[in-house]
Amino acid sequence: MGGLEPIMTFYDIASGPPVRPFAPNPWKARYALNFTKTPYRTTWVPLPDVAATRKKLGVPASRKYPDGTDFLTLPILYDPSTTSSTQQEGTFVGDSFDIAIHLHNKNSCPDGGRPPLFPPNTLALHRTFNAHVDALFSINGGAQLAGYYMPFDPATAETTKADMARRAGVSRWEDLELPPGSEERKQKLAGFEAALGSGLAAWFVRRDEGPFLEGRTPMYADLIVGGWLQFMRNCLPEWEELRGWHGGLWGNLHDALEQWTEVS
Repeated sequence: MGGLEPIMTFYDIASGPPVRPFAPNPWKARYALNFTKTPYRTTWVPLPDVAATRKKLGVPASRKYPDGTDFLTLPILYDPSTTSSTQQEGTFVGDSFDIAIHLHNKNSCPDGGRPPLFPPNTLALHRTFNAHVDALFSINGGAQLAGYYMPFDPATAETTKADMARRAGVSRWEDLELPPGSEERKQKLAGFEAALGSGLAAWFVRRDEGPFLEGRTPMYADLIVGGWLQFMRNCLPEWEELRGWHGGLWGNLHDALEQWTEVS
């Protein structure tokens, strides 16, 4: 890739200091940026400012809340080298999966022997896999177990917690906690482990060849799972325990993806 290639701007959710990436969907996109060796810089957006930032950039919501209202979230990628459908200079891409497709299309001839982000004729399969993994981590306890411990910025934490509690239908943020060591949390963890085992670990059928779904060869599906593992690493108190589940599968995959974790 040429040294004069325009640098893209990647909008990610800022954690509390020290600022670091932690949200699963931005991590999927960040992995894809690094995997494709795309020059980019990160613009960090505080959680209370995410919706306003998306509106200011003119990027429509790609997701909805259960009540049907727009879920204005990140990531967003700005590519100054392309022209949008409205003929404005540069293109904004506002969904992690669409960002991966955008990067794949710009890097359809990988250099240095690197495999493509999407193997041929797998886009539809990847889209289905992405939805499956999101549901697996969200619905089966993972998001609940980890989400309470997100690394909020202390300066805006109370505002963020109040908004999230309201969205969850509870009166206080503290009502969402499953205290570490509690019987309820132990049961939720066991259920989450079982769900990951039957719903995902069983799909890694080439583990004798390597840590990825296809053994030695990584692809975007691995980055999808990796994004959620990064969320668990940053938020879940039992992260070290999760690393060892299913014969160490998740720890091995997380470690294998380390080469694409640069924060630019």
